[in-house]
Amino acid sequence: MTARHTTSAVAAVLAAALLVVVLVTWAASIGPSDVLRGDGNPATTETPTLATTYTPSGSPIVSDGDRLEQTTPSGDSSSIVRTIAFFIEIATLVLALFLLWRVLRWARETYDARNRRLPVPDDVDFEVISAPEGIEQILVDADLQLRLLDEGTPRNAIVASWHRFEVQARAAGLGRRHWETSAEFTLRFLDQVAADQHAVSVFAELYREARFSDHELGEPARTTAHDALSAIHAGLASGSLGRSQ
Repeated sequence: MTARHTTSAVAAVLAAALLVVVLVTWAASIGPSDVLRGDGNPATTETPTLATTYTPSGSPIVSDGDRLEQTTPSGDSSSIVRTIAFFIEIATLVLALFLLWRVLRWARETYDARNRRLPVPDDVDFEVISAPEGIEQILVDADLQLRLLDEGTPRNAIVASWHRFEVQARAAGLGRRHWETSAEFTLRFLDQVAADQHAVSVFAELYREARFSDHELGEPARTTAHDALSAIHAGLASGSLGRSQ
């Protein structure tokens, strides 16, 4: 909801509440029976006049044509009217209080929403590490990584050797985000140390094949992984040597 629409809604609610308060005040000032009668003036009662004639003997005679009947209002009807008017006034007052409560509640929620602080995320979106530190961790671990690649079946060897990148990343101080898979975390680490992209892509594809496929992997897969890993190590070593000179 835009600020303009919000302001209009508040103004409408306040106007309605003010109108209800005015009606309640007016009804209380003129009385319940006059509210229903509608003219705001007290009711008047006219007393009829009888036309009277007298006989020669002095006895009064009331003519049928001149006879006026006097009626009086019913007490029960007046009591019902006052009762209905009283309940109308109570209902109107309750409505006014309800509208006022809604306005105050809306104002409080708006104030709280504007002053509520956003939660601080657990993970930093752009977490980085020092490239030299990451490269150093890879080169220190290079011999063990190559040895793991030469041991066991090609499938297990490729998986074990690739997982050393994750160990190196943690040793360099890079944290794994809660939504990242192991492979995504490793690729982010290799990207930050600027490892050879082609060699990384080849080794990563062999890791996925070894980790998730059902078919047998032969020695050619081990050899390809060995060449890719050696290229990664050589590229990082030459880059590190160039920066140190």
